[in-house]
Amino acid sequence: MYYPIMRKVLFQLDPECAHALTLQQLRRITDTPLVFLVSQSMPTKPVSCMGLSFKNPLGLAAFLDKNGECIDAFGSMGFGHVEIGTVTPRLQPGNDKPRLFRVVDAEGLINRMGFNNHGVDNLVENVKQSHFCSIIGINIGKNKDTPVEQGKDDYLTCMEKVYPYAGYIAINISSPNTPDL
Repeated sequence: MYYPIMRKVLFQLDPECAHALTLQQLRRITDTPLVFLVSQSMPTKPVSCMGLSFKNPLGLAAFLDKNGECIDAFGSMGFGHVEIGTVTPRLQPGNDKPRLFRVVDAEGLINRMGFNNHGVDNLVENVKQSHFCSIIGINIGKNKDTPVEQGKDDYLTCMEKVYPYAGYIAINISSPNTPDL
């Protein structure tokens, strides 16, 4: 019901601004009575894969919530799992703007963000605050300024920090639109 109205408003904005505004509003309504605006009931259709049991087959992929700021809001939407990230050991501003582009005819986006995120410690704190009662996947990467030869250290740092909180860990080994990443 709200989607056509919100889509029209958000499509008047730059794609990255629309993304940031949407996440900001989701954070605001989480844990308030206004969460009903995004809440949806999904049928319970458990799926088992690689020893994990997902409450339904619908999952949210990484990129949308790089810092794990809206895990509970996405849980209210009925996702069976939420993957957050890509997160790096340290804060990373990402590529120069513009870096997010709409492909309206295909109802899609082109993401050339470059692993912009607030760093793994920030993400872990957000996961600790979450009340999501299903699987959280965490997507990890290396910082752009880490030499390739030392990249494994970035992955290990992230893995050690997120391991206690992740249902699974996805390792992002490439950002083809970012030099040295």
